[in-house]
Amino acid sequence: MCFLQLQISWVADCYIEGSVDFIFGNSTALLEHCHIHCKSAGYITAQSRKSSQETTGYVFLRCVITGNGGTQYSYLGRPWGPFGRVVFAYTYMDACIKHHGWNNWGKTENERSACFYEYKYKRVTWARELVDEEADQFLMHSFIDPNSERPWLAQRMALRVPYSA
Repeated sequence: MCFLQLQISWVADCYIEGSVDFIFGNSTALLEHCHIHCKSAGYITAQSRKSSQETTGYVFLRCVITGNGGTQYSYLGRPWGPFGRVVFAYTYMDACIKHHGWNNWGKTENERSACFYEYKYKRVTWARELVDEEADQFLMHSFIDPNSERPWLAQRMALRVPYSA
């Protein structure tokens, strides 16, 4: 069983697998170019933002989601509390993802407060498909590195660029 509880982070070029709520918690994370593998029926995310004023949430950017074969057995996520926020943008999803994608965790009131977004694709009526202008706030690294005075992410990314580049 693999669980990934994130704080403020940028995760890139990695492989994550699991079954139920294997990316969870109340944090801010940008997962970029990652391979997410659903081992069995369950939920990829359970984000637990505590209020609509919090800036936390998960963004999956240019990722790939695969499964163990079979069709429609996993959800993209469910809100662990009423204000969960998750965005999938430019992400390939194979047949393991249920067509409606999102689950309200058995509480219809979560459909009014949870922020489940997809960019360039919409599943359930209560999930939002972002338009270009709305997506920009989530697709930039500033989502997890908002302090331009102390840009920790920009500094880390610079360390990955070869000197000869």
